[in-house]
Amino acid sequence: MSLLRVLVVTHGELGRALVEAALLVAGPREGVAALSNTGLSREGLVEAVLAHMAALPAEDSLLLLVDAPGASPHIACRLALARQREERRPRLLGPVTGVNLPLLLTLLNRRETTAPADLLPLLLDRGRAGIQLSE
Repeated sequence: MSLLRVLVVTHGELGRALVEAALLVAGPREGVAALSNTGLSREGLVEAVLAHMAALPAEDSLLLLVDAPGASPHIACRLALARQREERRPRLLGPVTGVNLPLLLTLLNRRETTAPADLLPLLLDRGRAGIQLSE
């Protein structure tokens, strides 16, 4: 059975904290990892993303989530994707920018029952809906 794996690439420890919080709420899940840009050059971060892609089991897909559009995690993911062979690209999704806890929880709870084509718009909606001004 194939699995949609998740790599959260962020500044500092944000990705690890998001993954840890999501797993506390949703329970243990396979195939969820975080990668920090701390201490890595742009090329070092690209290489780290490429290593995650290379370790992807043949039957699985990988969704890249990043914190900010245009920032180093986003650029590194785009560069890593550009270096992939054409036949691998359909299994590599994203990067989706602006990762937050509602988006990540929705992903963890729906990735096994929702096709990626339907899941991506749902993630965007849930991520946006999680940003509110409470009065």
